[in-house]
Amino acid sequence: MRKSVWLVALTCILVMIAGLAFAADKKPVSLCAVGVLSGKVGAVPETGWGYVDGAAFINENGGINGRPFKVILEDGQYDVPVSVSAFNRVLAAEPQDELMFHSGFQTGVLMALREKIAESHVICVDGSMATHIFSEKVKQDYPYYFSCGVPYGDQCGALLQFIKNKLHKGKAGKPKVAFIYIEATAGKDPLEKLREYAKKMDVDIVLEEPVTFTTTDYTPTIMKIRQAGAEYSILWSWAIPVSARFEKIYRKFFPKAPLLGLSYAAGEIGFKTAGEAHDGLYAFGPYPRPNETDNKLVQICLETATKQNHKWVNWDVYVQSFIMSLICAEGARRAEKAGNLTREGCRDALEAIKGWDLYGMYGGKTVDYSLHRLNRGRIIQANWEKKTNIPVTDWFEIAEYVK
Repeated sequence: MRKSVWLVALTCILVMIAGLAFAADKKPVSLCAVGVLSGKVGAVPETGWGYVDGAAFINENGGINGRPFKVILEDGQYDVPVSVSAFNRVLAAEPQDELMFHSGFQTGVLMALREKIAESHVICVDGSMATHIFSEKVKQDYPYYFSCGVPYGDQCGALLQFIKNKLHKGKAGKPKVAFIYIEATAGKDPLEKLREYAKKMDVDIVLEEPVTFTTTDYTPTIMKIRQAGAEYSILWSWAIPVSARFEKIYRKFFPKAPLLGLSYAAGEIGFKTAGEAHDGLYAFGPYPRPNETDNKLVQICLETATKQNHKWVNWDVYVQSFIMSLICAEGARRAEKAGNLTREGCRDALEAIKGWDLYGMYGGKTVDYSLHRLNRGRIIQANWEKKTNIPVTDWFEIAEYVK
């Protein structure tokens, strides 16, 4: 763990040194990035590498209209008090006209920082896709919060639409779906939206069943799925051990029944942790896959990781933190060009983003960031033989897909 922390810290220092090549009279634009470099879930160095590699790419390509883009990397340990303390420390130490952005991976941190962000106006570009934050009321309730994905509730809507129109097509009766989720605030987050979409799409949610982080025997849950007569199951888990254990036992009892997952199920890491049981799993895919080397953003990430000597294992959090650096930089560039490089100016610039292709992430399709969240995704399927996830839909605009 310590080795991972020091490697990320060294990379961050090198990125900062590279920034010295910019004009000395131009102040940097700073991002307080809170990674998961140690702690209760272990070290996930990719959460730091993505930020600093994104900064390296940004600075190699002109920075913020000639200003250096600086990442201040902190280890939040996937712990709310630790992460909040890290942000408060950076906020107190950094000049107000330099520190524009904060980024991390926890909904709980966003909630804990709500008053501090309302007071300071630091912009949070986050890995959280919480439905209750990134709703239609986000502009009034959380004006300085932006997400790097599609809200979990809308992801559920996309999965239900895929079940009804693809997997259940031509079959009699309503699709019967079981929804299994981790017993936590984030686990419950999409439930209301799930029910709304199910009613709208005429899908029958026959079971809503919580599991815990520490559950090792899912047999009782499997029995409930069977008793409910579910034809399809959706697992909402962001914990790799939970996903791996559940997938293995699910496949023993239901070798042919479709299993689906939200965005955290979209990673290739499932092939390592769940083995062949991961084969066939459908997931909501928010990002391009690392084997899609014709994708411009993938090319940028792979080339930058090679230059920085970062050998990622967890692609999804690497590309996610890389993208969050890119989004922050884009907002700062637009604000600087408009003559308003302030926290408020960056916020307004981000909210005004439309028609941006995000370095080709969606194969030429563009981003509408006016609702503070990315607006596209697709459904992918795990292929054990190829050890990769294969798209089974094209990139779609989420509001169009679920209507």
